[in-house]
Amino acid sequence: MKVPNCDVRDAYRRAIAKVWGLKQKDIKGDIHIGSRAPGQWSPRSIVEIYCEGYIPNATDVHYSEYGTLYHSENWCQIDDMANQFIQKKHPGGQKFFSEPYNNAVVSVWPS
Repeated sequence: MKVPNCDVRDAYRRAIAKVWGLKQKDIKGDIHIGSRAPGQWSPRSIVEIYCEGYIPNATDVHYSEYGTLYHSENWCQIDDMANQFIQKKHPGGQKFFSEPYNNAVVSVWPS
């Protein structure tokens, strides 16, 4: 079952806000339908997410005295949560995953 791109965008916005503890209104301008994204980095993707403001990129790594934090692990949580939101609205709908396009953009694709 095909899921509308706007529902995928909204699910990722909700999941990103929840995982990173952000307000949706603060990140709304950074999450776009791929074909209509202003940067057109990955126009064939379902969603294009800009990680230059509040949203950490999946390629980011932070080192501290407590260990190493890989943001890619958080993006796996975001994928799982976004897919749960999508399944609630579209039972049996397709699933999606994110992948870094570059150091400032994450693309979302159907699985």
